[in-house]
Amino acid sequence: MTVLNAKGKPFYWSYSSLTDFEGCPARYAAKRFYCTTTELPTEQTLGGERVHKAFEERVRDGKPFHPDLQMYEPWAKVLSQLPGDKQVERKFAVKNNYDPCGWVSAVGRGVVDLLVIDGDTASVVDYKTGKVKDDETQAKLFCWFVSNEYPQIEKFKYRYIWLKVNKVSGGEILRKDLMATEVNIRHRVSVMERAWNDQTFPCFPSGLCNGWCPVDECIHWKPRKEWK
Repeated sequence: MTVLNAKGKPFYWSYSSLTDFEGCPARYAAKRFYCTTTELPTEQTLGGERVHKAFEERVRDGKPFHPDLQMYEPWAKVLSQLPGDKQVERKFAVKNNYDPCGWVSAVGRGVVDLLVIDGDTASVVDYKTGKVKDDETQAKLFCWFVSNEYPQIEKFKYRYIWLKVNKVSGGEILRKDLMATEVNIRHRVSVMERAWNDQTFPCFPSGLCNGWCPVDECIHWKPRKEWK
């Protein structure tokens, strides 16, 4: 029997929902299963969405950046000059067996900010507006998504562009080495799906409980301290 959430929707996964669940299953459930909490957009998330949209229109259409985003033009110029077929905000979706499928019927989803395919090589680019993190899991997952739909691609280049500090990080990986990424993701998703089906969502207390978590009905939640 398919277990549906409070809005009548079945289980699905993405990298963001997976990290949400692993951060705190109870917070994940309140937002995505019981639907008792809505996380309101912040100044940071709205700013990030605006930057992503600006890059999309600049790289795809050549639309100039707004003056207050003009500092990103050097990055966009480099990306625009990359050889190959460019796809912006490219959506990938898979069924429960991890075969590619349409977005609506998907169990797993991912969106690549910029995908460039040049022969047997694919470049996967992700714009980051937050602080720098040393974790390549998301980038390698996106490479796996690409490999799943493009069997001719053998080599993958992945890049995080850290806009706040004007730096880039990343690496390269071959198709044969992406199997480890798939195994890792399958295991992590299976844990999350089992919790969904069993409706078992324990709380993982952390510093976010001090007023930063939107789930204020949690027993661990405390008001945020106001600094004077």
